[in-house]
Amino acid sequence: MDALPVEGHEHVRGIMAKMRIAGTSVFAVGLALAGSVVATTPAQAYTKTCTVDQNAYSICFDGDGDKFIVDDLRADGERAVVKWYAYDGSGREGECEDANGSFNGPVVCDYDFKEGRNNYVSFMGFTRKGKTGAKHNESWAYTGYITPR
Repeated sequence: MDALPVEGHEHVRGIMAKMRIAGTSVFAVGLALAGSVVATTPAQAYTKTCTVDQNAYSICFDGDGDKFIVDDLRADGERAVVKWYAYDGSGREGECEDANGSFNGPVVCDYDFKEGRNNYVSFMGFTRKGKTGAKHNESWAYTGYITPR
């Protein structure tokens, strides 16, 4: 492959002509990806953070409404739980759990977090038997931003 010159853009056409991914130019793929990034504003990017973990549960934080959404996705006798910590100056922490059985719809826990430009929650999910049983199927820790209103 040709060395890239420091100045000018004449090299791009030649390099793109040489590089193809399944009949689509790398330039077109890059342009498509850039378009999708440009279409998302920071406010939209931080409104809702969700994950499905080990096909056992789904957890979400909706920063626009200060809500956690937990859904038990496995009939294993355990409840799905999200444990959270608020980084909004309050020092609050808590749990939201889906204890109504699997596939019975999600549980929504509504909180009132202090809005602020740098305020966020850290949260993780897991399953457990009963209210205080040992944790199973622990997820990674996630960050959800509290959206100013």
